[in-house]
Amino acid sequence: MIDLHIHTTSSDGSDEPKDILIKAQQAGLEYISITDHDSIGAYKKLRDINVHNYFEGKIIPGCEFSVVHNGKPIEVLGYGIDLEAIDSTGIVSDEKFLERENTYLKKLMEVCKNLNIKYSDNLSINNGKYFANQIMHADLRKYPENEKHFTKDVWESLNAFYRTCANNEDSPFFLDQTKNYPTVPEAATLIKKAGGKAFLAHLYGYFADDHKEFLNSIVSLNALDGIECYHSLHTIDKTKYLLNYCTENNLYASGGSDYHGKLKPNVKIGESIPGSKISYEILEPWLPSNLI
Repeated sequence: MIDLHIHTTSSDGSDEPKDILIKAQQAGLEYISITDHDSIGAYKKLRDINVHNYFEGKIIPGCEFSVVHNGKPIEVLGYGIDLEAIDSTGIVSDEKFLERENTYLKKLMEVCKNLNIKYSDNLSINNGKYFANQIMHADLRKYPENEKHFTKDVWESLNAFYRTCANNEDSPFFLDQTKNYPTVPEAATLIKKAGGKAFLAHLYGYFADDHKEFLNSIVSLNALDGIECYHSLHTIDKTKYLLNYCTENNLYASGGSDYHGKLKPNVKIGESIPGSKISYEILEPWLPSNLI
């Protein structure tokens, strides 16, 4: 069994890398990939321990990159990357990340002030790769009187707030992130230069009028090696569709839980949806050689 989409405290997860190894061992996983947002910090932490004292399986070096497509932020997973090579590109710079997201956070706070929406006026991101929309959404929900300003979906779901507010030009919460993110081809080129393969992350996590059309528009760029088929936001039917799509379009398939710990308490390591494990069979055709 495998899980190729896991987050740690080096981005917006609540578990340290060592704890991830322990949980992966307990889950009986053979292969995992830690894919923090725009960060390889977890792998730097793992250099200080004997990984196989905690996890008997293998780790595929990975990262989840923020990119832009058709004016909308999406994510691309890079697997089998040379960590030093990707670090040297600057795409995983902690300093740039914090500067960018704190700028966004100040804008969101200004929007709340103008709209008379209650918020904490001391918000900032000092460590960890937490996105401004995550900090803002969590803070807004501390004040029950704010609920009247949002739809039920946006109030209850961070993903809905991000995709339909922060990514929506018609929303006062819109953040123009396009100038700060590489395009899909640009990110894929960096990943491949670092010896890795590029996969589209969680198609059905994006708010699109037509997911098939959206997927086709990305695949037509001829930049990706594969698609994340198994994911905690994908139903069994959607997973089957993506697996068939990969076969028909000569693309590799990947899959992971998108485990974040406390941020997504219902998501378990090693499961795409509750009770559904992810088989090594999809990894076998493209298993990288640079394993940890």
